[in-house]
Amino acid sequence: MTTSKSPTDYQITIAQIPVQVIRKSIKNLYIGVYPPEGRVRVAAPLHFTDDNIRLAIISRLSLIKKHQAKFAAQPSQSPR
Repeated sequence: MTTSKSPTDYQITIAQIPVQVIRKSIKNLYIGVYPPEGRVRVAAPLHFTDDNIRLAIISRLSLIKKHQAKFAAQPSQSPR
């Protein structure tokens, strides 16, 4: 689905949920769930290991699924 733009931008799958991981020069890890499908994006510091990122996503999996369910339950607009 998403092609890799650079070595710091890649996709992983956790619990059948595709997650776009972007490594940046930042201090904290940020997880975003975006409408309309509930796409998941993680912005992670450069010094985080892949295992640290996976653990952070797994620990917030219930929150991610809750947001995705909320987006799925919303009525969608008809195409214009």
